[in-house]
Formats: sequence, structure tokens, C-alpha cells
Amino acid sequence: MLKVIGITAILLLFSASLAVAAVSEENIDTDKTGGYTVGPAAGKDGDITIQTVYATIRQGETNWHYKNVTTFITTLNVDLDWGNPGNSLRLKIYSPDGYVFGPYFDDADGAIDGRINRYINNPNGIAKGTWRYEVYGYSVSGTEDYYI
Repeated sequence: MLKVIGITAILLLFSASLAVAAVSEENIDTDKTGGYTVGPAAGKDGDITIQTVYATIRQGETNWHYKNVTTFITTLNVDLDWGNPGNSLRLKIYSPDGYVFGPYFDDADGAIDGRINRYINNPNGIAKGTWRYEVYGYSVSGTEDYYI
């Protein structure tokens, strides 16, 4: 019985990994993305955001940050700010229900200002669990400080 349950769990995990969808456009078909939409976060007051973390990154490095969502919310704000448009960071966001948002670069909001500020919305509720944020040093001279 335990072998059958273990094999079933492995097959379910494998199937779930095949069902991951990449989402990076603001005008997306929400029927194919679990109801999520993504857009610039300007003017989004009262949203749930990750607790501010200060970090540094160098060319080619990847840093991971995490946000645990435990209550019902419909909008999640992710704000990556390094303030130096001379360096370029990349952001990808992974939902606990298998969606990948991005990659996003500095110009994702229409301005090159050393900041990527996105909201993720789902009127049916943001997935509960651990959201993962991947920050990558895409084109960095020296060491870049940032907060997310």
C-alpha cells in the first residue's frame, strides 16, 4: 500500500511539473494562467508585499527570496529596487501553484530606473503557500545593493 501511495505521489508531482505555465504579459488569457494577471504596481495601495530584504548581487549570481502567503488575498506586490539603471537585474516570480511570472527587467514598467515593481492579481485569490522570487545579476558591474 505504501509503495502505491509513494508512486502515485511521484506521478502527481511529475504531472504538476509538466503543467507549469509561464506568464509574462499583462494582457494574458486568464483561462490559461489560473486567473492571474500581472502588471505595473504603481498606485497599488494596501497590497501584501514581501517583508523588505536588503541584499547584494554580482554579475551572474542568483539570489532567492521567499514570501509565505497564509491568508486569502487577491493581489501580491513584488518590488525589486536597486536604483542604479547602469546595472541590470532580472526578476522571476514562482507561485506555489506552479506558475512562473517573468522574466522581468528594468523596463518592465516602461521606465529604466533601477526598479522592477509588479503586482500579481487573481480575483479568485492568490495561491497560499511559499512564493519564490529569483533575482539574477543580468549585467552588473562590481556589486549591486538592492532591496526586495
